[in-house]
Amino acid sequence: MNILHFAEVSAATVIGGGERVLREQVLGLQRLGHRVSTVVRMPAGDARPLVMVGEVPEYRYQASRSNEPAFVLSSIVRSVRAFDQVRRSCPPDAAVIHQSLAGLGAVLLRRSRIATWVYVCHSLAHEEYLSRTPQATTRVGRLRRAGNARARFWVERAVMRRCDRIVVLSEFMKRRVVTTHGVPEAHVRAIPGGADLSHFCPPVDQAAVRRRLALPEGRRVLLAVRNLVPRMGLDNLLHAMAKLGDEVQDLLLLIGGEGELRRSLERQIDEFRLAGHVRLLGFIPEEELPQYYQASDLVLMPTHELEGFGLVTVEALACGTPVVGTPVGALPEVLSRLDQRLLAAGTDGASLAQAIHRTLARFRDEPGERERLSRKGLALVKEEYNWDRHNGRFAALLTETRAETGRSR
Repeated sequence: MNILHFAEVSAATVIGGGERVLREQVLGLQRLGHRVSTVVRMPAGDARPLVMVGEVPEYRYQASRSNEPAFVLSSIVRSVRAFDQVRRSCPPDAAVIHQSLAGLGAVLLRRSRIATWVYVCHSLAHEEYLSRTPQATTRVGRLRRAGNARARFWVERAVMRRCDRIVVLSEFMKRRVVTTHGVPEAHVRAIPGGADLSHFCPPVDQAAVRRRLALPEGRRVLLAVRNLVPRMGLDNLLHAMAKLGDEVQDLLLLIGGEGELRRSLERQIDEFRLAGHVRLLGFIPEEELPQYYQASDLVLMPTHELEGFGLVTVEALACGTPVVGTPVGALPEVLSRLDQRLLAAGTDGASLAQAIHRTLARFRDEPGERERLSRKGLALVKEEYNWDRHNGRFAALLTETRAETGRSR
């Protein structure tokens, strides 16, 4: 099957969950024998119109950033132009849209040219926008923010309603799509995300990994890999560290990621006198990420809202590291399958502190408990949450949908 992916992010460099899912899908489908190509918005700072991601060609279009209307219009026009270029050399049998604006032009203007259309919903576009955009202080600013959110809502709804199937990574996102956009439940398929088991795996020698990363011996290492934005709950996590009292003396919290909250988090670290117990690592390169999971005693997911799946959770489990998370979004779907006690009672600092204390106490007082959770988490990833399984199910969905659309059109 010839499969064309549309996205607003590039699969060439993984800097977040959107890029990860796109990359794993296109490379996984290509390994299954499909002919895959992508049309994506040109990343900032990389003006190459065509790159190869493995053996998958990535065609890029440049969107105007002079103002918002120009950005939207240029994205529509130029993505369609790129689609026409791909179609002349390799007519697609199926189209997969990863972000709604990326596929809007093609699904509106070229829908009849491809038999099968699938939308992959990572998170609802308007909710993601609102979570990333602070509330404005002026009336004009508030109207602009509300208008932008509403526009994203209608663009995503227009794309979803023109696609034959919607794919989500969790049952939580399935419920959100059905409720928010009125898509029939039968048209939405939950296919969980996963971890690359060849990249994320348990350490042979954790002490050696810690030495390579210059981490101190004799301290419990906690890790949170999050964009530094409000919805990730990192401010609550710092409150939790402060509430641990004397227990924090034996802990080192590593926070990997970049974002708008860095200076605010630095101020909190100083305010709570956590300078010797919290490190802001900045962006962790892809090749180093497994080592940080392997070096940690516990990975933390302090999400405040909108966790559509949580790839960090299954990547950490693939490395043999237990995870404590908040009862938000899709996190309970994974963590409750391991142990309900790995879920905090809430998203606030006190709840997080209690969950961290409870879990570390189990590791200390119950011999072999961490190793038991480690084995159970790895087994779950091997059985359910890996990209081979995801792509096998995704390819089957494309084949099934193509057969159905072939009969109906």
